[in-house]
Amino acid sequence: MEARRSLAHMNSQTSYGVVGNSNEEKRVIEKARSLLNWLTERNFDKIKDEIVQTIIRASPSAFVIKSLVCFILDMAMVDSTANVLFARLSVHLFQSLPPFPSADCHGEITTFERLFLCKCRMELEHSSPETDRHAPLVYVDESDCWRFIKTVRLLAEIFKNRMLSKTTRQSIIQVLMNPIFPPERNTDSMNCFLSFVGVLADFKFCDENFKQLLQNSRAVELESSYNEQVTLRKEAEDALARNEGERDLMKRLLESYKEDKCKLHLHAQGLEQKYQNESKLRKETECALAIERESIAKVRLRLETLENEHNNLRLKAEELESNYTDELILRKESEVSLDKERNELEAMTQVFEICKTEQENLTSQVRTWQDKYDQELSVRKETEDSLSRQKEELEIVKGLLEAYNQEADAMREERDSALQTVQELTRKHLEERQPPPSFYCPITQEVMKDPHFAADGFTYEAEAIKKWFSTGHETSPMTNLQLPHRNLVPNRALRSAIQDLI
Repeated sequence: MEARRSLAHMNSQTSYGVVGNSNEEKRVIEKARSLLNWLTERNFDKIKDEIVQTIIRASPSAFVIKSLVCFILDMAMVDSTANVLFARLSVHLFQSLPPFPSADCHGEITTFERLFLCKCRMELEHSSPETDRHAPLVYVDESDCWRFIKTVRLLAEIFKNRMLSKTTRQSIIQVLMNPIFPPERNTDSMNCFLSFVGVLADFKFCDENFKQLLQNSRAVELESSYNEQVTLRKEAEDALARNEGERDLMKRLLESYKEDKCKLHLHAQGLEQKYQNESKLRKETECALAIERESIAKVRLRLETLENEHNNLRLKAEELESNYTDELILRKESEVSLDKERNELEAMTQVFEICKTEQENLTSQVRTWQDKYDQELSVRKETEDSLSRQKEELEIVKGLLEAYNQEADAMREERDSALQTVQELTRKHLEERQPPPSFYCPITQEVMKDPHFAADGFTYEAEAIKKWFSTGHETSPMTNLQLPHRNLVPNRALRSAIQDLI
């Protein structure tokens, strides 16, 4: 169906060499072409009715009908399986489409049937060869022959349709009987048509044209059989001429045989005389032969001895030859093994050289690893020394921590005693409302706002003692002794007492 659509698209612009004059005609042609593309056995009646209604509504013209004829023939050429469908469709169109004016200037009335048969006649004429009149049919183009056969087959399918009228059948026969060049094509078309039509008993009709068609086909068969008989007769005459020549040859041979027979008879008489002479000579030779036999017997004995010696020598030679072959085989095997050993030795030498180079590389690697090991050993010793030093420092720190804990306990005791003294002093000075001397910072000589214990056991203002340490002092401001550490502890009791006083 795809091939059918592509071919219809190629012929959608021109057909029969006539170009449409109106858009309406082009629309009708395109619709008819699209309907033909979808023609199948199942939707045959529907597609046929739509095509007829489309053309009748548009008042059919010669251009539309010629285009429809071209579409039907071209699609039948492409799709050989749809010949029956297109034949049925053509028969229905013969009966359904009304007559219409032709495209000629005379204004004659024509029909779809007449245009269809004219197109078939043109296909038969164009599909015949136009080169040499005397050229055989084997030189015909295959595409032309195929188109010729498909056109004849389409006409045969139309001819077999039961709805076809007698006049239409006569028109089809006249199309086939129209002379085509070369004349052999007339015979081809008739034989092809008859093979497609088949048995004609179901059609119940007969006319003179069809009888003439049958007579022509039978005449062709008779002519072919006559030609075969002529060729057979020529072959028989040639064989008879060859037999007469052979018979003359046999006569000449017989005469020469008689002459040879006389010669042989004379020759036989001479041979008989020679035989008698030879018999005498044979007797003499027999006597000489007996003597020779005795000598031959002696020679035979000697020959047997020589043969025995020869056999012994031959056996020895065979034995030596076998020994030689064995030795040769052993030598070849030894050579092969020697070659293998040489190859193995070469491979071993190569492996040895490789191993030697690898050993040198390994020794260099061992040296480098030894150097690295010595370096790592020295580094490890250094790390062990540093570790031992760090351990000693850690023990020192632990001792300092213990001393710090003892000092902290002493400071707690001092804090508790100071708290008691502060409480007592607060009781005494509540009445006087003057801060006691312990509320004053030994460095700033002012009342402390944030009192802190130092490592010497005295209380200082936090900012003052920190400033004292930041200037590089590591001694006590009160005793001027070396402090064990710079840690400060807030004196909360004193701070609360100072706040209560304020």
